[in-house]
Amino acid sequence: MLDFRPPQDNALVIGLCKLFLPQILKYRCHDIELQIAGDGLERFKQLRGKQTMICPNHSYRHDPEVMFAFSCMADEAFNFVAAREIFDYNNGWNGKLCQSIGCYSVVRGAADRESFKTTKNILAHGKKKLVLFPEGEISWQNENLLPLETGACQLSFWALDELRKTKPDEPVYVLPIALKYTYKKNIVKQLEQVISKLELRLDIKSHSDDSLYLRVRACSMKVLEALERQYNVKGSLTATMNDRLTAVKEAVLKAMAEVLDVDLPPLKSSYLDWVRVLRNGMDDFIYGDTKDMSAYERQIHEERAHKVRNYYRDLDRVVGFIAIYDGYLVPPATQERIANVIEMLEGEVFGEKTVKGPRLVTIDVGQPINLADRYDEYKKTKKPVIESVTSDLSRQIHGMLDTLEKGREHVYVT
Repeated sequence: MLDFRPPQDNALVIGLCKLFLPQILKYRCHDIELQIAGDGLERFKQLRGKQTMICPNHSYRHDPEVMFAFSCMADEAFNFVAAREIFDYNNGWNGKLCQSIGCYSVVRGAADRESFKTTKNILAHGKKKLVLFPEGEISWQNENLLPLETGACQLSFWALDELRKTKPDEPVYVLPIALKYTYKKNIVKQLEQVISKLELRLDIKSHSDDSLYLRVRACSMKVLEALERQYNVKGSLTATMNDRLTAVKEAVLKAMAEVLDVDLPPLKSSYLDWVRVLRNGMDDFIYGDTKDMSAYERQIHEERAHKVRNYYRDLDRVVGFIAIYDGYLVPPATQERIANVIEMLEGEVFGEKTVKGPRLVTIDVGQPINLADRYDEYKKTKKPVIESVTSDLSRQIHGMLDTLEKGREHVYVT
């Protein structure tokens, strides 16, 4: 059995989190304010008492706290599915807190039976709605959506299978949610300060009349050149920046696959496919069952697992490059787009990303997808139906993000 961490809902801890939620949003989440678009809250409340899988986009590391705050606004309690590795942060204390507020783990890509069983039980018989981020990765931007994994819809159909045994007329819903982060004030000064630090670290001398766009591009090229040398990527002199980024991504992932002894499948849509294969293989090994091993075998396994964990940074690096492309910052670009690239550079050069100022998170609620409407079709041809529902989920989130982007006030940076 994989190293599963079950939910351990603790009413006292949940109550304290609700009590101190304003302080959590201000200090832990660097001053976040929430608002719900249109009649989204009323639409959500129409699902009260209904078995529901909530599927938000996953743009920043504070999304779980945002969804906890949304649960308070909706006056409902949620359970959360989270990647197994977050339960080890802060020497395991992060995991204990997460379990206390209703989170449980999943080892991505593995046959995590205990996690799957818990998901089915919550969706079929539980009193809480369940939150799962179907991108499976933090995208670090919220204008675009990474390709969704089909797991959320597959698990929801399994729960409907289970529910049909006792309540054949009860539906299970999949609910798309869009989270849109924007800065509440002009952050150009903060962006310039970070770029100055990056230039110093990268040994770049900028001119006083250089635009922020040119300075960000110069830092990006310097980082790209360093990574090309690190991974021995030799491109042609006429290669575009996007071609060079692609070559680095491919070199990083192939090097990891060789070290980890993982076979990469033919590339179908994007390098995210390979990221998921590698991350799933890493998770499966690190959190694999060791109970039947001798003490010495467990020691060897842990030594190997420690080395494998170091490759998470390489995967995060590639995900950052997937989200960014040449032309993303063509002037005039919004300050949020500039911040996205600078944060990627910060993570690469300094190992951590900083928040540049107070943020507003706008939450929009999509149209619930009633899986009971597709159940008969699902029983005949499972995979096409799961892919179709996942596509509908992606389309709705994309549409809400686009609408929120078009409807907001922009601050442009040249």
